[in-house]
Amino acid sequence: MQQIWRSIMFITALCCVLGCAGTKRLEVDAARFPIPLMSQNAVSLGVHLDATISSFVHTETIEKKGTWEVVLGPVQETLFANLSRGVFESYEFVDETRAPHLDGVLRPIIKEVQFSLPSQTRSNYYEVWIRYDFELYDREGGLVGQWSLPAYGKANKNNFGSKSVGLQEAALAACRDAMAFFSINFAKEPVVYKWLTAGKPLMPAQPQPAQQQQNGQPGSQQQDQQKEQPAEPSSNQTASTDATKAT
Repeated sequence: MQQIWRSIMFITALCCVLGCAGTKRLEVDAARFPIPLMSQNAVSLGVHLDATISSFVHTETIEKKGTWEVVLGPVQETLFANLSRGVFESYEFVDETRAPHLDGVLRPIIKEVQFSLPSQTRSNYYEVWIRYDFELYDREGGLVGQWSLPAYGKANKNNFGSKSVGLQEAALAACRDAMAFFSINFAKEPVVYKWLTAGKPLMPAQPQPAQQQQNGQPGSQQQDQQKEQPAEPSSNQTASTDATKAT
């Protein structure tokens, strides 16, 4: 009988260890992203989601808690579709940062993700931090400017029956926080405000090194050649030399 109980306890302990050491994959529910209710900004923008953001997964291993994967990439299209419907006069997804038929293109980037469990912070909350970077381009692909947006979400552990669901809810809250922050501050961002009030102009092209030389800015080799060329004598110096010879 004791042998049976020992076997049962061993199997239970083994299951707990394997459960803690396993990978927990968390996916955010995109159906819960709202459409902002606000006065739309008078701008038509393309939204460029490249492969990096569309497939973004944050992976983190916590001692005795296993490996956690927070999957954010697949929901970004729904997030920015709902966001753009509320913030911009019109929008569409584009494959590059150039869109001549629109005013410009917005490129979001997930720069950093962090999370914590209640056992780590000795609190009642699962917490998630997401930092987005945004790049704004004119319609010909010239960079207008860029800015960062931090977002935060938390979920009370007492409201959820498992760690996975609690952390998943915190990730959702962080995404919604990013949407709210973007909606309120988009037109107030200095680079955006300056571009909008100027009439959404094209940005001046940056001259290439070859163009700089053609525009009268010689390279180092040309400067060295100019330094090596002796100066031609003036008419006074020539006259003085002739007078010396005659003497």
